[in-house]
Amino acid sequence: MKKNCDFYMDKFFALDKNERLPVSLTLHLLFCKKCRNFVRKFSLLEKKCSKENMKKISCDSKNVVEIMRCLDSAYEMYNLQKERVSMRQWLVAGAALILCVVLFEMLAFFASAEFFVFPLSLFFAFSIIMYCAAFVGTNMDFFIKKWKIQ
Repeated sequence: MKKNCDFYMDKFFALDKNERLPVSLTLHLLFCKKCRNFVRKFSLLEKKCSKENMKKISCDSKNVVEIMRCLDSAYEMYNLQKERVSMRQWLVAGAALILCVVLFEMLAFFASAEFFVFPLSLFFAFSIIMYCAAFVGTNMDFFIKKWKIQ
């Protein structure tokens, strides 16, 4: 390449990815076939390389675990594995909570222990709120996919 072409190639390599080409570089690429072919081949090569590197790797892959152990000696595998609670368990726990509310309210009514009604009502209200918050918080991905929230 000529001295002039080297100058324009330096300008090309100084650009960020997907940055618009300056007018002077565009004009040079229009008239210089060698530089135009080089830029085209380089762009195709860069696209191909970036696609191959975009493969998804599972977080529990042995390589990832070894790399993390090298970086952080306190790293443990349990950081990546999150135990899921099945929907059946959530429904059973919610039904048990509602059943307890009904039973204790009936027990307090029939035993004429009205001084227990208000504290128990507050306790169960707080329990139901915490249950709902935990349910929504741990199943956030389900709700996002269900309602297609972006």
